[in-house]
Amino acid sequence: MRPEIELIEVSGRSLRIVDAHLITAGDPPRPIGHDLPDRGIELTAGPDGYTARWSRNSVSLPGIARAFVGGAAGGALFRLLGLPGAVLGAVIAVGLARTARERPTTVPDPTVSVVEEGADLVLRSADLASLVFAVMELTGATGPVTVSPAVKTAELTEGGSETVRLDDVGGLDEVVAQFRDVAVSFRHPEVMARWGATRPQGILLYGPPGTGKTMLARALANEIGGELREIRTPEILDKWVGNSEKNIQRIFADARRLRHPTVLLFDEFDSIISYTGGGFDAAGQMINAVAGIFKQEMNTLIEHNPNVIVVATTNFPDRVDASLVRSGRFDLKLSVPPPGPQARADILTKLLRRLIARHEVGGFRLFADDLDVAALAAASTGMTGADFKEALRRAQLDKAMHEARHGSAASPITHADLLAAVRAVRT
Repeated sequence: MRPEIELIEVSGRSLRIVDAHLITAGDPPRPIGHDLPDRGIELTAGPDGYTARWSRNSVSLPGIARAFVGGAAGGALFRLLGLPGAVLGAVIAVGLARTARERPTTVPDPTVSVVEEGADLVLRSADLASLVFAVMELTGATGPVTVSPAVKTAELTEGGSETVRLDDVGGLDEVVAQFRDVAVSFRHPEVMARWGATRPQGILLYGPPGTGKTMLARALANEIGGELREIRTPEILDKWVGNSEKNIQRIFADARRLRHPTVLLFDEFDSIISYTGGGFDAAGQMINAVAGIFKQEMNTLIEHNPNVIVVATTNFPDRVDASLVRSGRFDLKLSVPPPGPQARADILTKLLRRLIARHEVGGFRLFADDLDVAALAAASTGMTGADFKEALRRAQLDKAMHEARHGSAASPITHADLLAAVRAVRT
């Protein structure tokens, strides 16, 4: 089904609201996606309406500043003035930030309230369209601007269609129990404050591929009623000198401004930040610089913003420098091992239940009654949850293709069908 789109135009500016029926005020406030050009603007929907927080100190560099940072122009000015391109880029950024602060702090729309909170400008309104138009007025955005639903389903769901909770994680009872404790600490900050207790600000998950590390991070985000923000290698590492360092600083600066619970996920952490102190070439110096900034930011993140928790995953813990993940930065270091026989049975049972709940409607049968989960678990030594998902996908595809080719209903997936798929994945 196509999303519902509401197009609003005022004084030559346009606002598109996608899936408008999903954007409703909620408690706690929820993030709303948008494509406003100025970085540092956060839209949320709360119990009293909509809020926009504009961090005026956060300004996207224009093309000229990006050219200075590590580019040919930066190199030329380095030779002329003796300053690195990154320094010149920073000077330009500061100048832009000062210019941004001089923008007006009032808007003509009386339905929108505007207050200054430190360096931030906070706008509130019961009407989403009025609020966004006011933000466009202040920031100089020319539009059109698109506002998306409050929940980014693709980021907060497993397989893009069903929310993952800790109850859906099979075979990792000890890890899940610790994640539940973290979730409880998020939901009861007043108790933590009364006792002067500090929840973990970082969790390192390590283990072989396919054991559920990323799924755990998604589940934790849902348990705390928050959002998952996944940081991938291309968002940090850059070939131009100085850009990688700026990228990691920007990521943490954005994290410090978040006003809602967020899991900041560094997936495949070893590919982003690994050993420090290794090489003295340009690449080695860049790795050292990025790692140094990461350490500094992790030292104080929870003090500046208790709404954020960092989760890092790696298949190769020996490739991660111990100083990066020491206590105080990553207080929980949890092994996510390959599942044993009982754990495999638990994983398979939960996967089957979710598929049955999703697809067995209107009398349709996805699976036959002869499935023997214990036998399948015994026959799947060495397999992980990801392997089971692939085996189920193959069995489902075989049945669907049979029905599509022959035009007649295929029989449910039997134990023999699934056992054959398991053996195919193992080979």
